Amino acid sequence: MRRDDRGHRGPSPAGTAAAAPAAEDTAPAADATADVPFAGTKQFVTIDKAWAEGGLTKLSVRLAEKTVNTQFDTWEIAPGAGKYTTVTLAEDARVLLTVPVRGDDTPGAGGGEPLPASQAEFITLLTRLDPRTREGAGFDLSFDGEGRATKVQSLYKP
Repeated sequence: MRRDDRGHRGPSPAGTAAAAPAAEDTAPAADATADVPFAGTKQFVTIDKAWAEGGLTKLSVRLAEKTVNTQFDTWEIAPGAGKYTTVTLAEDARVLLTVPVRGDDTPGAGGGEPLPASQAEFITLLTRLDPRTREGAGFDLSFDGEGRATKVQSLYKP
């Protein structure tokens, strides 16, 4: 099995069949990332909710699609369908926010400029968003090999 750039598992490309196991290998190796969604990948998602639990920040995310709207030089976000997945932020994860997630009241900064925020601020800001605005907000997430999000960056939407 291989993972595509969205982290989904799929068949290995033709012509790349795995070698047969050695005679002493009697049990198949477990896929170490089978229970860890998105490990080692970058994903574009929408976030339903964020909360703190046991000293860690958790996010309920669902894959989404983003395309450039060349007419207005902004992003178009198409929320995905299906279940939400809970992911955990690494303790030192970087959170970078743009409008509308961070609001419009940051002096001296343009709405599209990603500004750093703490994980606690992120939870507060996301929770305060109108549900329709939150549904239309998209985020780029980067994951480490353990499936923890190491970077969260909102996409600018005027």
